[in-house]
Amino acid sequence: MTKIESLDSFDLKLLELLQVDVQQPVAMLAEKVGLSAPACYRRIRRLRETGVIEREIAVVRPRTLGWPLSMIVLVTLERENANTVAEMFEIFRAEPEVMEAWNVTGDHDFAVRVIARDMESYDDLVRRLFSADERVRTFETLVVIRETGGMSPVPAAWER
Repeated sequence: MTKIESLDSFDLKLLELLQVDVQQPVAMLAEKVGLSAPACYRRIRRLRETGVIEREIAVVRPRTLGWPLSMIVLVTLERENANTVAEMFEIFRAEPEVMEAWNVTGDHDFAVRVIARDMESYDDLVRRLFSADERVRTFETLVVIRETGGMSPVPAAWER
């Protein structure tokens, strides 16, 4: 049985609410979903223990901490194979400026979201990560002009 099959409408509603604000008091969540506070607490604990809720984080806007530039870098490797993909992910994880990276299909092998304090620091980053790496054939940078304002919640209550 997949995780979604074991979730009922109460779980799905809780997940929607928690993705918007994980700090809501359990009593408030319980009222919104129509459960008692203890039942709501047990469900949230189960969602954490089973890995449905992977982690709880604070979403910080990089600009407020001096990182005004955000870019998506599309990377094409010389040869894509399991070892090279794993190596690239390790490199990306080691860089604080790399916010997220995805191994993707299509003309490119990776889409990498990076932040930078200025163009000079971005240039240093791409020289380190891409220009000097013989595994990288090409890379293309898309500068983010505007964004929607943070992470979008995963739709929980969808038709199965």
